[in-house]
Amino acid sequence: MTEWSQENEKKILRKYRFTLTFRVLRVLLICFFIYALYIIGVSVVFDKARPDLKHIYNSLIALQWQHPNITGRDTSGLSSEITPFLTQKFSYPLEKQVGKEKVVVGEMHVEKSILDSNSSLSMDLPSTNTSQQFNFNLPEDPVTGKATASHLNNNIWKTLEKLPEGTVAEMAFSISTYKEPIELVKMIAPYDVQIVWMPLYTGEFKSFEPASSSYNSGSITIYDSFGLSGGLKVSDDYSHISQAQEIEYNVKDSQRWMLENMERLLTEKESYYEGFLGLHHLQERYDYIKKNGFQAYGAVVTGPAKRLWMLQDLEGISNEMLGDVELMNGYNW
Repeated sequence: MTEWSQENEKKILRKYRFTLTFRVLRVLLICFFIYALYIIGVSVVFDKARPDLKHIYNSLIALQWQHPNITGRDTSGLSSEITPFLTQKFSYPLEKQVGKEKVVVGEMHVEKSILDSNSSLSMDLPSTNTSQQFNFNLPEDPVTGKATASHLNNNIWKTLEKLPEGTVAEMAFSISTYKEPIELVKMIAPYDVQIVWMPLYTGEFKSFEPASSSYNSGSITIYDSFGLSGGLKVSDDYSHISQAQEIEYNVKDSQRWMLENMERLLTEKESYYEGFLGLHHLQERYDYIKKNGFQAYGAVVTGPAKRLWMLQDLEGISNEMLGDVELMNGYNW
């Protein structure tokens, strides 16, 4: 039997310390190996299944419907980052059309977690003009059917008149009666400006209460309106996205694609299209459009400042708002 001593005690402590350290390192190494296998497995499955393609497309749709003249730049080839907790993260540039050119105005950031309630869309719009959302006045009170008051903004026309030759801009306005989108296109056609977005009446105050609106001096303003743009369509596996031409060249296609996209989204859980994408009252809006058709009550247009200035001759135009202004080099409309 070995006689106990302080030296032996130190040896035993060193031995157990070494053994304990080795065991801890071995456990950490095993955990790291398992984690690496997990990450590799998740990445392989994710790269093959590409569940992010659906979320990329649906975020583009929600963006076009809710934000006048703001679209996602070409997202072909866009890939998402997948976190260990299976949250998908991706970003893409945001742009708007001013004149014939596309101008980058910010970035969309998307996080899609397993739970829709923990998922989010967030827009980074540094431009002051861009961050100021266009809004539109309803031509009549949906409850009483009485015409609402019109508010003219004469300063817009003065500004447009003073802008130099070769300047292009975007402008929003409301109209005094509901019109089918094709009627609005024909009404604006003589002025040779381009329509990029139209607010649609989708049953506000009849089928549902809008999330953001105001009554002011006899006018009713909707701040969370849905709108019609050129439109998008997608293949069944979300691998190929088609972009429609300008609204005025294919109104019927734009309307059909919008309804098809609504129908597709309504097959998802409400927490997905409402909680994640922010598309409130989607079912009510879809039902109203299917029953009553497309009813526009304004437009966002873009073109040369001098031609936009001529729109003041349109009867029933009101609530004019000027957006981004650009001076185009080598300007040609």
